[in-house]
Amino acid sequence: MEVKCPYCRVENWLENQNRCFQCGTVLRRCADCTSYDLRQDTCRALGVEIEHEEAYSPGMLSSSANCRRYEPLPHRLAA
Repeated sequence: MEVKCPYCRVENWLENQNRCFQCGTVLRRCADCTSYDLRQDTCRALGVEIEHEEAYSPGMLSSSANCRRYEPLPHRLAA
């Protein structure tokens, strides 16, 4: 599945990379996942609280970076 990088908007193949090949940004952000509850800063799939900063600017060790339950919102998919 192709998704657009949240920063540089370059399309990336999500299944075999977790960083944007253009700018190096982590592609899987909780903020872009269908399981993330923005109002409560929680992941419904995992049942855990995700800090707001981590949800929007994750590092390689963040919960979302390698999440197997990550499902991008329709606006993240490449057009």
